[in-house]
Formats: sequence, structure tokens, C-alpha cells
Amino acid sequence: MASIQKKDNSPYWYAAYRDATGTLCSKSTRIIRQADDPALTIANHDTALTMALEWERQERAGLAAGAAALPALSPLVGIPSHREQMRSWIAGLGGDPSYRGKCSGYADRIDEFLGAKSDTLVCQLHSPDFTGLVSWICAKGYSTTTASAHLKLVRQAYLDAQQKGFVLVCPISPKDYVVNPSPNRPKPMTAPQIGHLLNRTGIIDWRTTILFGFYAAMDLVEGVGQGWDNVSFQHRTVSWINHTRDGKPATMTMPLHPLLEKHLIALKRITASEFITPSLQDLSDCALRYQFRQLMDDAELRAGSVTSRLNKNYLDLQFSSLKLAFGEVIGHPGLFRLTRFLRGMSAQDLEQTVARLPHLTLRSIPLLGEY
Repeated sequence: MASIQKKDNSPYWYAAYRDATGTLCSKSTRIIRQADDPALTIANHDTALTMALEWERQERAGLAAGAAALPALSPLVGIPSHREQMRSWIAGLGGDPSYRGKCSGYADRIDEFLGAKSDTLVCQLHSPDFTGLVSWICAKGYSTTTASAHLKLVRQAYLDAQQKGFVLVCPISPKDYVVNPSPNRPKPMTAPQIGHLLNRTGIIDWRTTILFGFYAAMDLVEGVGQGWDNVSFQHRTVSWINHTRDGKPATMTMPLHPLLEKHLIALKRITASEFITPSLQDLSDCALRYQFRQLMDDAELRAGSVTSRLNKNYLDLQFSSLKLAFGEVIGHPGLFRLTRFLRGMSAQDLEQTVARLPHLTLRSIPLLGEY
């Protein structure tokens, strides 16, 4: 089986594999062994090994290692090229023009990496064609987080192509993403973790706040700060004021997920306060985060920790992990510009987006009953 090796006086991984005759071959992958970023070093190792395995497969199939895929014998009607699929998918994205412009910049960079392959039909591109994309982008000075965002963009565009019958298998999977160990970067919670957290607490105001975090993509302070005037049961929405990047106030309106709607209806029947979470109103941001941390500990959801260069520890499961879970479901990478992206979507697209969120099964609370 193919492997990768180090060679003296070379910073690159070398692929060792056997051709169709069984002869041992060695070839540079041009993938750096040790990068400045530890996460990239691990990713480079996996990428180089993938290249070695693919080269051996090609050699045994009678192709020269690293050869391009054979052209189709007959034209495939109606199937777009990689370039056409990416541009078509980006054009249909929600969000403001600047967000789509950012995605277009990513697509241009991916086209540059693929070269002539960017005009190949999407059904003829496979995982090996994108091998080395992360290393190539990082070599241009971008972070591993940005490099992974490129992979996520490709994955979402190809999942769209798969739904349309253009692609058999998406060439990018979540395991291809680079896990960045940078401090204070939370990771998304899973739906089972969120359901477990909700069911382990009987504190109604915290159940409400957590539901706001997951089903309305709210920050902790936003979730606690909601009043009944913000909720329209007639239009099935919740609206609040947040701020744009230049500090200007802007209204954010989110459709109510059916589970969140049922919870709020049950809560409205028993409350006498103008606030949806009255018991949390007088707590500082620090106190709120401490209480949330206690809820996580009580639910035995053990967060991992990372250490910064200043020797400070940060937990990777935070309240923003709920918002990250929302972003994962809709295919938006990370927290960056998530609110801006959602604000730019039409009401119909937002409603369809929220409807895709999983319907968690919650235990009943005596004051609220079954819902």
C-alpha cells in the first residue's frame, strides 16, 4: 500500500507507491511536512497520503500518476461545468451582495487552483481533484479557517448539484475540513447535545433562552433580552434590534420554528412579565455565561479546552455553539456574517431555512404542560 516518507534536505512529503509492474516509485507531493500552523501540519500529512494512494490507484489502472481524468467519450447534455455550477449556486444564495461577492472571490480562487479542470463537468470531478486545495490556499497567506471555508463552499455547491442529479457523490466531506485549534473558537453543538441540555434543566427561562439560541440564531444577550412585544403570533415571527458592522441599528426578524412557537404559546399563558425571561433580566453578561456553564456541567456535557499562546484556557462549547449549530444546518460556515447573511434573505427563504432545523423532543415541565 502506498505511503508517504520524509527525505533529507526536502521540506516536502514524498509518496512511495508501486506501479502496475510492482516497481517501487517515489515522487514528491509538493506538500510541506511541517507548517507553522499545527492543524495545517496534520492536514498536510493526510493530504499527502491521499495523493499517494490515488497515484498508486492510477498507476495500477494504467494511467500515469497525477494524470488528468479521461475526457468523456460523448457529451453529457444539461450537466454544468464546475465553474458554471459554482456561479449558479452562488447567484441563488440569500444574504446581501457583499456576502455573495465574498463567495465569488472564494470561487475564483478555487478556479485558479483547478486550472483547466474548472471547465470540466461537475460529474467528472472527484475528491482527488481537490486534494491539496487547503495547502495551496494557506501557501497564499490565508488561515486554515479561510481554507476550510473554501472547502465548505465547494461542498454546498456540489450538494446542490447532487440534489439536481448532476453529481453521484459530493467530492468534499466534513472530514476534509481543517479543525483549527485557535483559542476561543467554539465548536457547534449537535442536535442530541442540545436536546439533552434542554431536558436536564427545569428552569423555564433557560429553556427559552437555549431555544432562542438554536432556533433563532440569537446570541446569549439577545436571547435573554427578548420581550413579548417582539413576538408576533399572528405572523409567527420574533423581531429584535441588533447592529450592523458600522454600528447602525437594524431589525432582525426570524420566523418561529414550530417547537419554539409552541413553547412561547405555553409560556405566554402563565407569565405576567413584559419580558420573556424575567428571572434573567438583572444578571450581567458574566453571570449569564457562568450560569450557562453550570447548566452544561449539570448536564454532563464536557467541553474541551484549548490554550492560547498567553496560556489562557478557553472552552470549545459555549452558548454561541447553539448559533453555530444553526449555521451548520443551513450550510453557513462559522459565525462570521451569519446574522448579516440571514438579514439579507427573503422571508420565504428564511421560513424554509428554519423549517430544516430538527424538531427536538422535550420532556414536559409542569407549568408548561405537554407541547
